[in-house]
Amino acid sequence: MKKLLIGFLAVGLIMSFAMTASAQPNIKASGQLYMYGSYTDNMSLIENGDSRANVANRLRMQFEIQIQEGLKLTTRFDALERAWGQTGAVLTQNTTNPLTANFIYTRPEQNISFERAYVTFNALYGVFDIGYQQSRIWGTCTFCDDYDTDAAIKYRYMMGPWTFGLEWEKRADASQTSFTNGLYPAQQGEGSATQGGTNLGGTDNDHDIYHIYAIYRWATGQAGLRYELDNDASAGTIAANQALTLNGVVLGPYTSQFMELAPYVQWKFGGFDIESELRYIWGKIDRDGAATDIDRAGYSFYLNGKYTAGAFYGGLEFAYITGDDPNTTDKWEAGVAGGQAWDPLLMFGNYWFTKYHGAMGGQIGPNESNLMMFKPYVGWKVNPQLEVVMQYAWLKAQEKPAGFVDDMYGSEFDIYANYKIYNNLTYTVGFGYFSTGDYFKGTNANASLDDNFLIMNALNLAF
Repeated sequence: MKKLLIGFLAVGLIMSFAMTASAQPNIKASGQLYMYGSYTDNMSLIENGDSRANVANRLRMQFEIQIQEGLKLTTRFDALERAWGQTGAVLTQNTTNPLTANFIYTRPEQNISFERAYVTFNALYGVFDIGYQQSRIWGTCTFCDDYDTDAAIKYRYMMGPWTFGLEWEKRADASQTSFTNGLYPAQQGEGSATQGGTNLGGTDNDHDIYHIYAIYRWATGQAGLRYELDNDASAGTIAANQALTLNGVVLGPYTSQFMELAPYVQWKFGGFDIESELRYIWGKIDRDGAATDIDRAGYSFYLNGKYTAGAFYGGLEFAYITGDDPNTTDKWEAGVAGGQAWDPLLMFGNYWFTKYHGAMGGQIGPNESNLMMFKPYVGWKVNPQLEVVMQYAWLKAQEKPAGFVDDMYGSEFDIYANYKIYNNLTYTVGFGYFSTGDYFKGTNANASLDDNFLIMNALNLAF
């Protein structure tokens, strides 16, 4: 309680500061309280596997303080991000080897966690955003995360229907501790780098992202193109006894430089809505000494087409994310992973499901990777308050891992309904069934698998 009071006092001080900066500041508050309760029958996807059930919530608050025309301060915090009844235990770390630090992915928030504080102002014929702010966001947001925050300087210039931008993001350097599940620290993708790390063991402790982009908007849509340069030198002095591996190759000290092109389009015409995005990434992991460098090349493609006729709609969602070929140790072909803001299903790739139940089958987390997905869906807006949706997804690994029996993840069927109790308060109830594919046998052809199902409900207050 004391920590909560201190947090709210800090909010009060921020507002008081804004009031002294201007006679009549305009303060806008927005936020979300999300409560998610669920039961899942078989998380391990094997016969007689384990079931899990819990209720969780998160409060998120954002304040925009318009100090004067052309000058604004924005700050945001999260609080009470935990399962109901969960003790806010202090995180522990394996001090013997920082590479195996015991960070708990579903860690509860100890108190109010301030994530953002940045200033927005007009200058040089455009708009600047400077400070800790939203990062890893672009296009359709299939590959972005709405919660990620990094230090950045961003500039955008608007000219008629055009927006041009330049950005420099200073990614949170978790250094060695950000290497998980055999993935390169940044995954050159959104959402996989650990936030707020302090173990800066690299050559110059730098992990910098540079963007240049253009967006064109018209009455019924928009299209954009972004170039990204990812320069990561935060792992340049990793000792040999702390070496990391990729596909069985010991990386040792390394730096990397990746480039990415990301075009997207969103367009509505008549009853049709279509959105699509491509991420193509290339570059090199430069390993120190005589070690062979690792070339980087991969792509991710997303397409969603929807048609609406009266109270009914239907569509097809398609995703293709290249996996890493286990037969090429000097190449890394994995595409940019899907973002945790993209929840294509109730179980597979779902952020809230994974956060409070874990990785399904020990393999599938909230960042979709190595994936081919076809998902037809239909919806019915029964009335202004009630909407019912059914969807089915066919799921397959684009690249079969070395020694695995099969590359078929399986399929998932979901049905859920959203009911607006008030305009700002929505209740959701849903059921999902996951038919387990032989991918989850791993390298054991005799493994006995079983399916999984989910029963969930959620209450979402957003304003």
